[in-house]
Amino acid sequence: MCYIVDEHSMVIMKKAIFLATMLGVFFIGTAPILAQEKPQKAAKEKAEGEKAPALYDYEPGYLAAEAARRAEIERIRLLIDSMDIPASRRFKLIRDLYKSKESKRLNKVLLTKTQFEDNKMKKNPD
Repeated sequence: MCYIVDEHSMVIMKKAIFLATMLGVFFIGTAPILAQEKPQKAAKEKAEGEKAPALYDYEPGYLAAEAARRAEIERIRLLIDSMDIPASRRFKLIRDLYKSKESKRLNKVLLTKTQFEDNKMKKNPD
């Protein structure tokens, strides 16, 4: 028995094999993506079930204190940025601000800035 295959059926068969191969590659490629979602869901559920860090038990005002410190840093940084000083000195002052609250260089500049503002307000009360 001998089958005669014409060119048209050969082209259709090649397209079908190519389509089947591409679908197989697509499904094999999506399997690792779907496999990665399962552990992430489990980790999220576990994280939601855990209680807060122990630091909050011993120091309940920690978050409020950190928020106040950040607000203070932002206020002082705005003061430093509004001063007419060289960029290198501004960088040093900002570095001192983030490293520690008490810095001689920072205190000196802030004291000068506030005294200048006080003198300005006394001269022009409006």
